[in-house]
Amino acid sequence: MPFPEGRGAFGRGRGDCGFGQITVSQEFKDNVINISKSDSDVQQLLTDGYNIANVRPIITTTVQGNGTVTTKATTAIVTLIKDTTGRATVWVDVEQAKVTRIEILTRTVIEKS
Repeated sequence: MPFPEGRGAFGRGRGDCGFGQITVSQEFKDNVINISKSDSDVQQLLTDGYNIANVRPIITTTVQGNGTVTTKATTAIVTLIKDTTGRATVWVDVEQAKVTRIEILTRTVIEKS
């Protein structure tokens, strides 16, 4: 049986997952960028020509036993891009103020005539 309105399972498919737009403050972005830039591996990527493209928070929502709900962005992902040849994804633990993981993807194209 198809999902209504082409939205897929659990109402997803439009990109907003039914929660609407999330606005990220410049203060949060700046904090995450500063944490990223303090990491020596990220510093090397920036020196090698990568540029910061965006900052996306990872938001977790916790429901306590008494029903209290808390939502917090404790982690963020910073995307670095180098021309059309490279992309790096940097995971930042905001609470511990440190980079926890870096994934680097590179592309090499050899054109022949």
